[in-house]
Amino acid sequence: MLTARTLAEAQTYLSLMAAADDAPDVTQPGPPETSLAEGEEAWTVHSELGDVEVPYASEAACRTVGIWFGLGVSQLVDAGQWVLVAGTYARRALNADLAYQGQPGQDRGEVELNWQFAAEAIGEAIKFLPDGANRLPDEAFWSDQGQQLRRDQPERITRAQLADDQGYYTGTLEDFRALYGESS
Repeated sequence: MLTARTLAEAQTYLSLMAAADDAPDVTQPGPPETSLAEGEEAWTVHSELGDVEVPYASEAACRTVGIWFGLGVSQLVDAGQWVLVAGTYARRALNADLAYQGQPGQDRGEVELNWQFAAEAIGEAIKFLPDGANRLPDEAFWSDQGQQLRRDQPERITRAQLADDQGYYTGTLEDFRALYGESS
């Protein structure tokens, strides 16, 4: 069985699999429906695309340090997929950010969470960079989605671009909080 570092990584992986060109037919478009089963040492995330195990200890460690996707380098989601995921969260954040006016009753959580997820997802891609390397290595791309990104947009997988993206995502979140105050 596949193992994810966190529940968020398991859900990300399953969503990527649902979006893949070679995904088996599923009953509904979009992210796959999942259910969660508790075991002795791990949850099992069940979906029509397969099952993913998430050890309780791994999830707990990540919650303790305040990260969503996991400690160490992902074994499920490749570097190119993380770049794509970061871009998706950044687009969602930007749209929500542009619509947010700071009016009473408006939910700012969508803006903040999407900027945070974008920054963390690009950080997941950065974990694949060897010390001193200027770009992500070829072996960091094993999925069709990741290999296509590497082939079609090589400028997105350089150390400089990844750092720029992460700086933009975290900086925009900080700017949003400076403008509207810390969330309560």
